[in-house]
Amino acid sequence: MNSILIAGGWFIWPLLVCSILLISIVLERLWFLQRRLIAPKGLLRQVQNLIEKESFHSHNQEEISSTSQLGDLLKYCYQYRSNSREFVEIKAEEKASEIKLILERNLSMLSTIASISPLLGLLGTVVGMITVFSNIDINGSSNTDLLAAGISEALITTAFGLIIAVPAIIFFRYFEQKTLILMSVLQANTSLFLDFLYKK
Repeated sequence: MNSILIAGGWFIWPLLVCSILLISIVLERLWFLQRRLIAPKGLLRQVQNLIEKESFHSHNQEEISSTSQLGDLLKYCYQYRSNSREFVEIKAEEKASEIKLILERNLSMLSTIASISPLLGLLGTVVGMITVFSNIDINGSSNTDLLAAGISEALITTAFGLIIAVPAIIFFRYFEQKTLILMSVLQANTSLFLDFLYKK
């Protein structure tokens, strides 16, 4: 492994940083973007029951708000219940935009890693190839073994860049889709909650 890192030249180090960032972001997003943490099943019914029992007081509101993004959104809508439904829907959309930013946190970084990793790898390969051919010219040698070894080492950074970029793209698309699904769940629950509030 050490010999591969040394052979890759100094371009391998920013690629290592990209790989560490990739692993960190993926683990963080896998944990954070869980349905039970964003929009727990049964939470809407729980809030509706509290409202029906006239027990949805400030203490309960804060407790439910702190459990998940859905709880925060329902509490936010409930605070404006004395206004028209149209007004509350506008406020809910504003809150949903804030939540969407939270759900998409670090995804731009993941996209950047997917974009720059193969470019860094390619740049490392180009520099390595230039060095190989320069050394051959200086030595005045056309030894094919020397040339093959130099090219092999130069291609290490391209391979490493692609190894990072491929999972980065896959996870970016996965988290992007996961965010869309979670936002749809939040919007559906909010709509049901507003139906409940304004039929009373």
